[in-house]
Amino acid sequence: MFIFIYMTFSSGFNNYVEQEEKKHVASVKQQLTEFYVELGSWQPITQNTQLWRSIVEPENAPGVPNGNKQTSNSQPKQPTDSASPSLVWINLPAGALKTGQRISLYDQNKTVVMGREYLHDNPSVEPILLQGKIIGWIGLVPSRLVQSSPAKAFLSAQFQNYFMITSFIVLLAFIMAIAVSRHLIKPIKKILAGTSELIKGNFTSRITVLSKDELGTLSNHYNELALTLGKNQRSRFQWVSDTSHELRTPLTVLRSHLLAVQDGVFVADESRIRLLLKQVDKLNCIVDDLAQLAHSDTANLTYKDSDVDLVSTFTQTLENYAVRFEQRGITVDSHNLNNAGKFIISGDKERLQQVFTNLLENTCRYTHQGGQLNVKVGTLDRKVVLTLQDSTPGVSPSDKQRLFERFYRVEKSRNRDFGGSGLGLALCEQIVEAHDGHITLHDSPLGGLEVKITFPLIGR
Repeated sequence: MFIFIYMTFSSGFNNYVEQEEKKHVASVKQQLTEFYVELGSWQPITQNTQLWRSIVEPENAPGVPNGNKQTSNSQPKQPTDSASPSLVWINLPAGALKTGQRISLYDQNKTVVMGREYLHDNPSVEPILLQGKIIGWIGLVPSRLVQSSPAKAFLSAQFQNYFMITSFIVLLAFIMAIAVSRHLIKPIKKILAGTSELIKGNFTSRITVLSKDELGTLSNHYNELALTLGKNQRSRFQWVSDTSHELRTPLTVLRSHLLAVQDGVFVADESRIRLLLKQVDKLNCIVDDLAQLAHSDTANLTYKDSDVDLVSTFTQTLENYAVRFEQRGITVDSHNLNNAGKFIISGDKERLQQVFTNLLENTCRYTHQGGQLNVKVGTLDRKVVLTLQDSTPGVSPSDKQRLFERFYRVEKSRNRDFGGSGLGLALCEQIVEAHDGHITLHDSPLGGLEVKITFPLIGR
C-alpha cells in the first residue's frame, strides 16, 4: 500500500507540476510576444535583468486568485487560469517551483538573450511566433530534471511522511497480530494439553472455557468428552469388578465342595451333586445374561418380528409362575387381563417372554412372604401400557434410579442369597427399547415396586 500510494501520489504530483510549468511558460511567451510587438527587438531585455525577472518570475503565479500583479504600466497582464482540479489541494504556484529561474530566451537565430548559453541545454524548447513567423525561442529545464528542485524536495518530504506512517502501521499491525495470535493460541494450547492428559488416561482433566467462539465450543465439547470417558472408565471398572465377583461366588462353592469330595470329607451323593449342579446353573445364568447384554450392546441380539398379542404372551408366562407364587404365598390379581381383549404389537415373542420372566422372577425373589401382585393393562395415546405392582419391600428413590444398571442390586448381600445376578432389569430395558417401548419404575400403591411397560400398538 505504501509503494502504491506513493507512486500514485508522485505520478499525479509530477503531472500537476508539469501542467503548471506549461501554463507558466505559455504566460511568459504571451508577455514576450506583446513585449516584442511593442519594442520590436529583444535588446531591452538583454540590457535590463530586472525586466526579465519581472516577466519570468511574477509575484503571483498562474492559478493564484487575484491574478498577477504588474511591476510596471508597460508590462502586460498574465492569465489567471485556475490550478488543476484533480490536485487543487496541493496549490503549489510556479513561483514556489522557481520555474522562472529555469527559463531561457533566444532570438530567431537561437542566440541566447537571457538564460543558458545554448538552446540545446534546455530539454524543453518552444518557438515564439508572431503572425506565423518565428521571432525567438524559449527553453525550459523541467523541475523533475533538477536535483534540488522544490518539487523533488516536496516529494522527498512526503515520502518520509508516508514511510513513517507505514512503519507505524506495520508496527501496530505486528503488535495486534501478536495479541490476537496469543488470544487464539492460548485456548488451543489448553486443548492440546488436555488431549495429552486424555491420552495418558487422566479423564478428570478439564479445560477452562475462555471464549464463546468456535474454540470455546470445542473446549466445551472436550469437557463433555472427558466426562463421558470418565464415566465409561468407571462403568468398565465396575463391570469387570462385579462380573468377577459374581462369577467367583459359585466357582468358590464348586471348588470347595469338589476339594472336600476329593479329600473324603464329603460323599458325592445325590444331594451333594444336586448342590453342585445348582451352582453350575447359577454360572450358566450369569454367562447367558452377560452374553445377551453384550449382543444387545453390539446390536447383535437377534429379533424375529411378528404380530404378538401382548396379553396372551404375558398370561402364558404368568401361568408358568403359578406354582412359585403359591409356594411363597403371593396372591396374584390379574382379573384386568381376562377382560382386556387383544393388544397386538410388533415384536419377538420369545424376547418379550424373557422380559416378563425376569420381572416375575424378581417379584418371586424379593416380595415378602404372603405378599401380593397386581397386573393391569390399558391404552394411552395409541400405546398399550402393562403395569405390575407388588407389595413390600419398597425401593428408595436413589436405588430406584440405578436398578437398570448392570449388577446393581438393593442390599446386595441379601439378594445374592436369592441367586440374582443384577442383570435382569438391564436386559429387560435393552429388549423393551429394541421394541420401541419404554420401561419405568415407580412406587407401588401396595408398598413395593411398580413397573410400567409401554409398547406402540399396531393398527390403532
